Amino acid sequence: MLWPTPATALAGALLTVVLTVPVLRALPEPRAEDADGKPPYADLATPAFVLTVGAVALAAGLLATAVLPWPHWLAWASLCTVGVVAVGIDARTTWLPLPLARAGWAVAAMGAGVVAVSADAWTPLLASAVGAACLGGLFHLLWRLTGAFGYGDVRLAANIGAVTALHSVELVVTSLVLGTAASALVGVVHRLAGGRGAFPYGPGLLAGPFLALALRAVAG
Repeated sequence: MLWPTPATALAGALLTVVLTVPVLRALPEPRAEDADGKPPYADLATPAFVLTVGAVALAAGLLATAVLPWPHWLAWASLCTVGVVAVGIDARTTWLPLPLARAGWAVAAMGAGVVAVSADAWTPLLASAVGAACLGGLFHLLWRLTGAFGYGDVRLAANIGAVTALHSVELVVTSLVLGTAASALVGVVHRLAGGRGAFPYGPGLLAGPFLALALRAVAG
């Protein structure tokens, strides 16, 4: 039966739409000296923003549920819902709020538990932890050495690693490569448009795993 795929994706998108405004209004603001010129999170709670993240969440959910087996759906919900809201905020503010990173980790951890139970094995839990440590550790090192992105991107990379490692090492690597390329493209567009200073790295990074899934779907 095909109906659970669009129904699950639609449920995730609707939940995203319903919770986005209260989440934006509840998020704590960073210190004023660290966030010069950043619009308040509550100011993002507009119909356009909510509809945009809802549409992206729906598209991401449809792709994930169409390509992946059902035990992986909850883990991927951390990227399709929480992750989409987080990078939507990043696109507008260049900030990835810590509470959303923690929420994404929690959903990913529960999803890893579902995969482990369905497989009747503990190895998915280990794979998820290793994936989070590898991508999170890599981005932490790059953050320390280059300062090319914020620490919120390090947390997002750990979430992506935790989720994609439940499938395969190949998906982890492909997601990393495509996410990095997408983020570089965002940076180029930002500069060509006359932008100065920091640009949002999160949207491109999050696009990586979904581009990887799209490649898998095309390749059959």
